[in-house]
Amino acid sequence: MPTNRDGNVTLEPITVPSGVPGASVVMTVYNDFRFLDAAVDSVLGQEFRDLELIIVDDGTGEDARFDALARRDPRIRIVVNPTNIGTAAAANRGIDIARGDIIVRLDADDIAEPTRVGRLVAALAEDSGLGLVGSAVTLIDEADQVLRVQPMPETDLEIRWTILFHNPFYHSAVAFRRSGFEAAGRYIATELVSQDHYLWFHMLSLCRARNLAEPLTRYRENPRGLTATHLTKNPRSRTHKIREESWRRLGLTYDLYDDVVARSVSQFLRGSDISPERRAAAYRPILTVLRAFMLSHGAGATAGEAEALRRLGRGIVARILASPPDDLQEMLTICRLCGAIDRRAAIAAASGRLGHAFRMKWRSATTLLARSRID
Repeated sequence: MPTNRDGNVTLEPITVPSGVPGASVVMTVYNDFRFLDAAVDSVLGQEFRDLELIIVDDGTGEDARFDALARRDPRIRIVVNPTNIGTAAAANRGIDIARGDIIVRLDADDIAEPTRVGRLVAALAEDSGLGLVGSAVTLIDEADQVLRVQPMPETDLEIRWTILFHNPFYHSAVAFRRSGFEAAGRYIATELVSQDHYLWFHMLSLCRARNLAEPLTRYRENPRGLTATHLTKNPRSRTHKIREESWRRLGLTYDLYDDVVARSVSQFLRGSDISPERRAAAYRPILTVLRAFMLSHGAGATAGEAEALRRLGRGIVARILASPPDDLQEMLTICRLCGAIDRRAAIAAASGRLGHAFRMKWRSATTLLARSRID
């Protein structure tokens, strides 16, 4: 069978029906069928009805299963790959035949809330410069039990800040314009797991992005899912190139932290606290990159953009100073780094900590003196 320039199987072209739906939902499927019906039901049950659902059978050999799906609703279109070509290449093929200008992604083990497609389509319609939109997600387990709601960075600025460290979107939560997808180079077929992260990175140079605050997707933590089944000794290495390039643009070298610290940084950026013994090591790269990010984005910023940048910086500094390292010297080092972003808050925190340390030492000294007098 012939292959294309990426080394993937060249598949026969598909005839595309006439008519343009308001959105095209694209789903790829390979082997794990446990949640497929629920995922399909969640798309068919959308309040936004003007959609098509393209399901790419990525070489499963389960023809009868997909034939049955196609009979359920005229909006379902099945694409069959005779062999497995990988989720990125399969998604590219599904998008190739999509008729809509707006592409909505959903994995075959996740659930779209009933308002999801309509809310994402409306967000894109309201802002012509917006090319990529996602949302917060509700994390669920294999038994559909809710684990927690995961907020995501909401504004374009917060998303550009977050991608300096980790992925600012859940793949099953996004929708994007086809034109931006094509201009960004589509999914990289050789990226078996992180193809979405690379796509967002390239799209951010072309358009604005946002995440809606409400959780519009139920994202399943599935040990048989794509990410879990492609774990490596260092999974973060898959996206080193993104951070190396992003940091280089800020004038920084990508050597400020290791993989252990990176986990703490991601934990902090997702809104969780860091254990006291790891705070100093995590806060140092956060503040170093934040300062460079603010300087880079502040150049030529409008008054509104500059204020948004200051709010971002002050918010991060406030969180750091609210949970400082326990060690006094490390605390003062972190206060110095914070001072380059929010001088007043850093001085207040340092003064309060030094005052507390002095009072503790004075109390200890007077206690020892009192005991010596009694003796």
